[in-house]
Order: sequence, then C-alpha cells, then structure tokens
Amino acid sequence: MSWSSPLPWTRRSAFVNYAVVVLSVVAALVAALLLEPPMHSSPFVSLSLCAIMFSAWFGGLGPGLLATALSVACFTYHFVPPVDSFKVAPVDLPRIVLLGVTGLFVVWLNVARRDAEGALRRSEANLAEAQRLSHTGTFGWKISGGDMVWSKETYRIFGVDESVKPTIDLVLQRVHPDDRERVLREMDRVALGEPANDYEHRLLMPDGTIKHLIVLAHRAKYESGEEEFVGALMDVTTTREAQEALHTAQAELARAARVTALGQMSASIAHEVNQPLAAISTAAAAGLRWLTRDVPEVAEACACVSHIAEQADRAGNVIRSVRDLARRADPEMVPLDINEVIEEAVALAKPEALRHWVTVQLQLAPGLPSVRGDRVQLQQVIINLAINGVQAMATVTGRTRMLTIRTEQRESGQVFVAVQDVGIGTEPEELDRLFSAFYTTKVDGMGMGLSICRSIIDAHGGRVWASRNIDSGMTFQFTIPAYR
Repeated sequence: MSWSSPLPWTRRSAFVNYAVVVLSVVAALVAALLLEPPMHSSPFVSLSLCAIMFSAWFGGLGPGLLATALSVACFTYHFVPPVDSFKVAPVDLPRIVLLGVTGLFVVWLNVARRDAEGALRRSEANLAEAQRLSHTGTFGWKISGGDMVWSKETYRIFGVDESVKPTIDLVLQRVHPDDRERVLREMDRVALGEPANDYEHRLLMPDGTIKHLIVLAHRAKYESGEEEFVGALMDVTTTREAQEALHTAQAELARAARVTALGQMSASIAHEVNQPLAAISTAAAAGLRWLTRDVPEVAEACACVSHIAEQADRAGNVIRSVRDLARRADPEMVPLDINEVIEEAVALAKPEALRHWVTVQLQLAPGLPSVRGDRVQLQQVIINLAINGVQAMATVTGRTRMLTIRTEQRESGQVFVAVQDVGIGTEPEELDRLFSAFYTTKVDGMGMGLSICRSIIDAHGGRVWASRNIDSGMTFQFTIPAYR
C-alpha cells in the first residue's frame, strides 16, 4: 500500500488543465483590451498574473509555465510598441523580462503551496488511517470557552455522528456511571490548573456494550496566552477482553493444577483425616464406658466429649482446606498474614513429606507486615513448592531430608518467602527455564506447576526465582509487596 501515491494524469485531465490555461490567458487579454479605453491604461499585467496564478493553482507546474509563456507573448504582441508585432525595442525589454520573472515567481509560489497542501492532506490522511488502525483518537478542549474538537476516530470511539458538535455533556453521557466521578475529578483538576494525569475509564454505549479507554492528556499554553487541554484516547476494549479471557484461563489452569496436586496427596490427606476420626472413635467408646458404670463418671465423660469436639474441628479444618483448594472461585484479594497462610498450606503438605521421610522445618519471622493477596492462590504456591522439594529429595540418601520454609521482611517493603530442600538440584543452565510452561525435569511431570506459581506471584505484584544451594539442593524464593 502506498501512503502518498498521486492520482495518475489521464489524457482528458491534462487536456482540461491546459485548456484552462488558454481560456484564462485569453480572458485576461480580452478583458484588458476592453478595459484599456475607459481606463486610459492597460490592466493586462495584473490580469495576466491572475491568469498565471489560477493556472498554476488549478493545473500545477506545467500549466503555470504555459500560462506565463502565453502571457509574455500576448503582452509583447498587443501591448508593447510596435503593437501587433513581436518586435521589441531594447527600452521595452526589461518590462517583458519583469513580467516573465514575476510570472515564474507566482508559478513557484503556487506550486509550492499546492505541494504543501498536498503533503498536508496526505499527512492528515495518514494520521487518520493510523488512528483508525490503532484505535486512537485525539481531542482538544479550550478551557476558557469550553469548545471541543474531536478527530474522526474519536467520533467513532464515542459512536457519535461527525455532524454533532462535541461537548462535555456529550462525553459525560457516554461515560460509565461508575466511572463518571473519576472523569469529573480529572476535568476539575485540569480546570484548576493542576497537572493532568493519564487514567483509564469505561464508556457505556447506547446498545449496552462497554468500551475501555485510556486517556492521555496535558495542558497546553500558547503564545497568545490561550490554554487548551490536548490529549489522545485509546480504545483498549479488545486488549481488556483478551486479558480477562487470559485471567479466566489461568484461573482454570491453576484450579486444575490444585486438583491434580490434591490427587497426588490423596493418601496423605486420607491419613490426615483418619487420625482425628480414629481419635473420635476412641474417645466416644471411652465416654460410653465412663457413663455406663454403676456410678457414672460425668467429669471423665465430659473430657471425652471435649476431645471429640477438638478432633472433629481438626478433621473439619482439613476438609475445608481441601474444599477451598478444589473449588472454583474468583480471586479474593484481602490483607493476609503470610505466616498463617504458610502454616495452613504446610498442614496439607506435611503428611506427604512425612510419607517420604522428610522433616519440615518452619523458620517464620514474627511481626511481619500483612500482604494483600488471595489465600487459596498463595497456599497453592506454597504447596507446589513444598511438594516439589519433597519429591526432589525422594532419592536422597546419606543425609537428613530436610525441607525448610522461612520468611523475613526486606528493607524494600517486601515480604520474602523461601522454600529450601537438600535434594538433587538442577543444572545452572536450566534455572532460567524452570518457570517456563511445559518445562519439567520429572519423568511424569506436566511442567505447569512452577509456571502457575510464577503467574500467581506476578499477579500479586511480586517476583519468584530459584537458586542452587551451596552444598546441595535448591531454594525457591518469592517476594510479595507488604500491604499498605
């Protein structure tokens, strides 16, 4: 596609251009001959310059040069003595040269202006096309008078006909009711002379559809003293919809990974539930014995009932944790105690660790600030990293299988979490690939666990990485901003 390809001249268009030249010069000549007697002087020079100007404006360089040549010829033949002859006396030669030079100057000016106008039109067309392709419109708002100017793409974004005069009321009619206060606040800030901010808001269209806009603007002050609010707005609806679809897909993938992890820990979870159930059964039998004696021991029976209640709560907590990990729900970002989240996650993963003869050691720093996050998602990260560490130590012999989880506060306002194992580790060149989707070092692995961990931590505004230990094993670490 050519951005600035001029229309080709056809034979007919060239004929029309040069015919206009002849007609213009002839009209100037006839008018000069008719006006010469009453005016007692010839106005041909002025009229011929008008003819040259019109010819150059209408046809361009070629017709302008022809008009200049014809004008010089007509001037020489009809108005320079001897009249009706091309003979020129030396004293009249400067007049003819001056007309020719002036005509050429007029042609040059008109051709330059014509080229500038053509370049401006092409630039405007290119700008309009670029705005259409990028879904970006421009606008100007004169703060003193309130007049607004929209580009064609701005009209399209707002769904308004170009014949309609843009106004602040029209803008506010389109703004989503939930975002109207924010838009008004930004307008008030600009009207008061404060620096403008870049912000995002939504439009509610007449058909009920919603558009997402990013507005970029600033206050401009001209030499005349007039101030104008100039900016651009970008329709990012498609991007936002794609992001929402991506978040939905990531949430479904994360849930599938949690269910898979629960399946892997099913034996440990069953053991964790069976323990309080066995304690409940034993306490119930003991309570019956205390109550069926000749002299019932009520105090002992009450102690058994209290023990039953404690073990029932313990079993309920395990089942509730499993249910939370398996359920489908939108993330709920709330202030959390990261140490509490870790303890709840370890309660589910610890039986799996014990089954592989792995000791779990918690080194949780007291007094940590809260973090803002989703409890279930952060638990999923801890469980994934813990299970990975446990599996990495499955073949370790000759040293204690130890999984250490520690927390601390960083000076940068971050809460730091590390999960360290003493397993087989990984090669240095593989560290950068560990968090890539579908990359795994396990024979039966899917390669999604660490990738999901990274997406969760990224969504929480943090960072996750892995490093090799000095002696043996790996340490997986992540940071989350402290909640303010």
